[in-house]
Amino acid sequence: MLGFANSLHAQLYGLPLERPPLPGALDELLQANGYDDDQNLVLDQVATQLEAAAALIEQARHKARWQQLPESVAARLVTSQALAQHLSSELHQLAQAFASPGAPPAPMAALPGPAPAAAAPARARL
Repeated sequence: MLGFANSLHAQLYGLPLERPPLPGALDELLQANGYDDDQNLVLDQVATQLEAAAALIEQARHKARWQQLPESVAARLVTSQALAQHLSSELHQLAQAFASPGAPPAPMAALPGPAPAAAAPARARL
């Protein structure tokens, strides 16, 4: 409905009918999501942001190891990174289903399980 209202407003006032690009921030993206045919673009953008989040989590994981934080912290970061990557992959596949409505998305892969706690001995601090 919002898309129709925007189109009508543009036609009445002689404004261009082009839609603005999708915003980058998730909260702005949520507010701007008024076009039904943009659902595939929105899902792709969220998936891309999850890929960036997975990269940030990986950096945090390396920093946790460097700072010799408890192994449980590193394990939880590994699990979080795997989940972010999994969600990103799923959203990219689902976006394709919205781009071509007749094609069903590929079956969902199993979710990654929690990372096992390492049995390595604790490191001595220097």
